[in-house]
Amino acid sequence: MTLRRLLAAAACAAAAVVVPAAPAQAACSGVTVVVDFGSLGGGVQTRCAGGDPGTGLAALDSAGFGYTFVPRQPGLICQLNSRPDPCNGAPKDAYWAYFHARAGGSWTYSDEGAGSYDPAPGSVEGWAFGAGRQPGIAPPAAPAPPPPPAPAPPAPQTPGPGHPEPEKTTAPGPQSAAPSAATGTTPVPDSSSLRVTEAPTEPGRSPVGADQRPEGATSLPWQGGLLLVAVIAGLALWQVKRRRAA
Repeated sequence: MTLRRLLAAAACAAAAVVVPAAPAQAACSGVTVVVDFGSLGGGVQTRCAGGDPGTGLAALDSAGFGYTFVPRQPGLICQLNSRPDPCNGAPKDAYWAYFHARAGGSWTYSDEGAGSYDPAPGSVEGWAFGAGRQPGIAPPAAPAPPPPPAPAPPAPQTPGPGHPEPEKTTAPGPQSAAPSAATGTTPVPDSSSLRVTEAPTEPGRSPVGADQRPEGATSLPWQGGLLLVAVIAGLALWQVKRRRAA
């Protein structure tokens, strides 16, 4: 196998390595403590001191950072989590510098010792090993408040026993003949809804609308026809008699 193939195989193996993501920092309800170990190894660690610690030393202890003092100088920290080892006596060019900050703000060098300073809940405490340098990260910002829950839809209201459900009313349609209370008039019914009803007839009688002539009466058209037939017959008879006479 050539050198080029070896390098390609190594690159593929490196690309296949999955680097786990750093766990998200949980929201701190007390005081956030940041410790930058600098050249001592250990990187920058951020932890939470719950509640309301009364001093900076109490915040270190509550966040899980152990500390020791410089011999013959109580209150001056020489080691955090046993670093540096051994204790170097805190010389001016390598010691634990102490800082304060607001969440998401900027570092401020403390003018008080950790045994007398009282950090407020929600603030940030910072420690960095070196010649007075501040921690290598900015003070963590306060976590965003969770969004308010969505309002629940209103429940349908059912009338109680003492409150009956109101009656439903419908407006009269175009074919309604009920009088209008607002105008005092009676709507005219639609012509499409009108039907002609026939009155019952008695046996032997014509219904309403039929020929109302008395019994035995002849209508005028029939009388004219009979008269015309009689005239024609008379003329024909007269012609016959005249021919016979001639």
